[in-house]
Parts: sequence; C-alpha cells; structure tokens
Amino acid sequence: MDYLGYDGGAGIASGPGMSVGAALALNGSGRLPLAVLGDGDFVMGATAIWTAARHDVPLLIVVANNRSYFNDEVHQERVARDRGRPVANKHVGQAIADPDIDIAALARAQGAVGLGPAMTAGEVPALLADAVAQARAGCVVVADIRVASGYSEEMSEGMTEG
Repeated sequence: MDYLGYDGGAGIASGPGMSVGAALALNGSGRLPLAVLGDGDFVMGATAIWTAARHDVPLLIVVANNRSYFNDEVHQERVARDRGRPVANKHVGQAIADPDIDIAALARAQGAVGLGPAMTAGEVPALLADAVAQARAGCVVVADIRVASGYSEEMSEGMTEG
C-alpha cells in the first residue's frame, strides 16, 4: 500500500484520477495519500480533484511543474531528426508557458486548497509542511513546485536514439 504505479507518460491525464481513486481507497485508514504528478498530467486531468473535494477525501498532490509536456518534447525532437526538420521547434505545442498555468488556482477551482508556486528550493520545505498539515486536517491539497525544465542529458539521449 505504498505505491500505486507509473503510467510512464503513456496515460497522460491519468494521474489525478488515479490519485483520487487511491485516496478514496485509503479514506479513513489514517494514511495520507500523496501523489507526485507532472504539470501536463495534472492540467489535463484536474477535474478529478473535484471528486475528492466534493466527498471530503483527504489527498495531497505535489505537482512537479517544469512548464512543459516534456516527454513529448523529447519525442518531437526524435521525429524532427528522423524527418530532417528543425529540432529547435520541438517545444511548439508542448511548452506550458507564456502564459504559465496557475496550478494553485486550477486546484482552487475544483474546491481544493491550492498552494504555490514554490519558485526556489528554499521555498519548498515551508510549502510542503503547510500542504501536509492541511491534508492531514482533511483537505484536498495541490502544491505547485517549479522544477528545472527538461531531463538529464543521458535520459534525453536514450529517448531520442532510433
């Protein structure tokens, strides 16, 4: 009962619903359901949060917000190379910036507590302490934490090899 699973980028938007389902299953157990989701996954499935808020099911979702559907950016890079097109365009339709999406406001729109964004590593401990306290008090909490854009060079290389 410590790990639900990993959709591996193939089930984008599944994270919020899976998180709410796990929270429903754990409701009343004394365990705090915690999900770490990407921003793209969260944005596409955010309305699932309404179910947890509607039924007063405690849940903490931490959004690792890199402002991109980055898994798809890597895929776009591979396709561009295969087709002889400019790799510089890989972000088109994939970047979630200019304007940034207000993850906390999106959570609040579903009836949850929305916190953040934490823009620096120094802001994370206080934001997470607040998030955990509110979730333990019975709230649905979504914490937006900005993370570095991209993947490590090794991971990106592995994903773009043909």
